Amino acid sequence: MKITEFLIIDLDARDLVDLKSSSRSALSLAELEVLKCLVEHVGEVVSKEVLNDAGWPQRVVAPSSLTQCMSSLRKKLASQDEIELKNIPRYGYSLCIVDTAGFKEQAFTSTDIEKSNMGDFEPSGKITTKAAVMPSTAQHRRNFIYRWLSLVGLLVVIATLHFTGSLKRVVNTLSLITEPNIASITERSFALAEAPSLANTVLLDNQHDQRVPVEHQFDNWVNYDAVLNNSSDKQMFMFDNGQYESIALCNEFEKNCVDSQPLNLVRSIVAPIAPLDIQWLADTKLRMEQVTYNKILLDQFEGSDKGVVEDIFRADVYYYSESKNVVRADVRLSLIFDSDIRGKLVAAACITDDQLKEISIRYQFSGDFKLKQSKVDGKTVKTFLVDINDRTFTRPQTLSKESATIYREIRKSVLQNERMVLRQLYQDDESGVWMLPLWGDTMVWAHREQISL
Repeated sequence: MKITEFLIIDLDARDLVDLKSSSRSALSLAELEVLKCLVEHVGEVVSKEVLNDAGWPQRVVAPSSLTQCMSSLRKKLASQDEIELKNIPRYGYSLCIVDTAGFKEQAFTSTDIEKSNMGDFEPSGKITTKAAVMPSTAQHRRNFIYRWLSLVGLLVVIATLHFTGSLKRVVNTLSLITEPNIASITERSFALAEAPSLANTVLLDNQHDQRVPVEHQFDNWVNYDAVLNNSSDKQMFMFDNGQYESIALCNEFEKNCVDSQPLNLVRSIVAPIAPLDIQWLADTKLRMEQVTYNKILLDQFEGSDKGVVEDIFRADVYYYSESKNVVRADVRLSLIFDSDIRGKLVAAACITDDQLKEISIRYQFSGDFKLKQSKVDGKTVKTFLVDINDRTFTRPQTLSKESATIYREIRKSVLQNERMVLRQLYQDDESGVWMLPLWGDTMVWAHREQISL
C-alpha cells in the first residue's frame, strides 16, 4: 500500500518501508490496521470509534490503547517530513500529507463541485475523471473580488465582536471546545515505605505516553519512612503537564481515603530535580499550616432553600525546587448543585512561601457550571465547565523566585479566561481528587466536607 512516493506499507511483512533509506519499521497488527484506515481516508478526520473498530475489531479496549498506538505510529513516521499525524481533540485523528511540489491534499465539498470545472467527484471529495481546467481571466477576477469581499466581511465581523466585548467570549468558547479530554488513567502497583501502594498516572488526549517506573518518582525523596510508614495501603494520582509534575498522595487508603491531610506535591521537571527531605517538609508544613488565610464565605451563594447541601473541598499543595523555600497553595472549592448536571462553584487559593511568611498571592473565581461525566479506564471522570461570573486577584507586593512560578501560571490560565475546565477524577465521603489550575493543571487530593444550608 502506497502512502507517499517513497513510503509504502508492506502488507505481507507488516512493515513500514522507507524506499529512500531502505529502512523498515515493524508494525503491530493494531498499528497496521489503524494506519491503513488513516491512509484510506488521507486528509480526512477519522473518528476514534472507527479507528478502534479497525485496530481491535469486535473487541472492547481501553481508550489508552488507541492513544498508545498513535504515539507509536508518530515515532515511526517521525522521519517523514511530508507526513503529519494530527490529533483532533474530542473526535479523532487525521493523516495529512504535503506533496513534494508544496501543495496540500484537500477535500472538495458539494458547493465546490457546482462552482468548479473539474469534472466528476466522488462523495469523499476526490477527483475521479477529468483533469482540472485552468480558470479564465474573468474567473480570476471574480475569485479575487469574492475573496476581497469575504475578507472585508470577516474584518467587519471581528471589529463588531471586539467593540461589543463578544470577541473574547468567542475566543474562550473555542478554546474550551478544543480543551483535551483525559485519555487514560493507568493503574500500577508498587511499594512505598514498605506498604502496598497504587499509582494512577493520568494522560490527556494531546500527550504521548512516556511511561517510567513509578519508583523513579521517589528517587529524590529522603527520610520518608518515619512520615509515611504505617500499615495502611497508599494510593496516589500523578500528572505531568510537560513543565510541572504533580503527585497527590493519600497515605491511608482503606477503600476510601481516611488520611485527614493528603500530601500534594509539585515540582518542575525542566530544571534538575532536587532532593526532597520528607521529614523536613512535614515539619515545614506543620509550621506553615498554623495560619489559614483562605476562607470562602457561605453567603457566596444566593437563596435560602432548605435542604441545599454545599460540598467543600480543602487542600494544601506544596511546590518545591532546589532551594529550601517551599510555596504553599491553600486551596478551597465550594459547590452547590441546582440539578444533577448544573450548579454554582467558588474556587479560591492563597499562595504563601516559607521565605516571605505572608500572603503573596490570592485569587478567587466563581460562576455557574455544567457537569459532564465519562468513564476512563473504569474510573468516573467529572468535567466541570465553568462560566466565570466574578473573579478577584491580589497582586503580590513581593515575589520570591519560587512563588513567581505560580504567579505566571495564574496570570496565564486563570485571569485571562472567561470559561474554565475543572476535572474531578475520584470522590468518596471524605475526599476528592481534582485537576485544578495552579501550576498548569495540578493534581490535588482534597479533604471533603458537606454542609447543609
